[in-house]
Amino acid sequence: MQQMLMYTVTAIVLYVVSDKILVGLEKWRGKGFGSSRSIIFLMIIMILSIVTFEGIQRIFSDVLPNGPAETEQSESIAEPVPESELVRSPALPPID
Repeated sequence: MQQMLMYTVTAIVLYVVSDKILVGLEKWRGKGFGSSRSIIFLMIIMILSIVTFEGIQRIFSDVLPNGPAETEQSESIAEPVPESELVRSPALPPID
């Protein structure tokens, strides 16, 4: 839960920072970007997101798991089922 909250707050901050950067670029340029504004905003927020989330993952690599798959796998390690307990499908041809 703490990890989800941290990434959500970071995403909101990235959205606001990206908007400020875009507005600053438009002021520096002297005019708006017009129909390309959404694409430029997407590029800014994507670059900031990749850099920020990679940085967070590297900083907190000891604390945060790498994802849900790692957590699920470490919590429940399944033992293999012996062949004697396996049930063969009637749709398959018999084994000789």
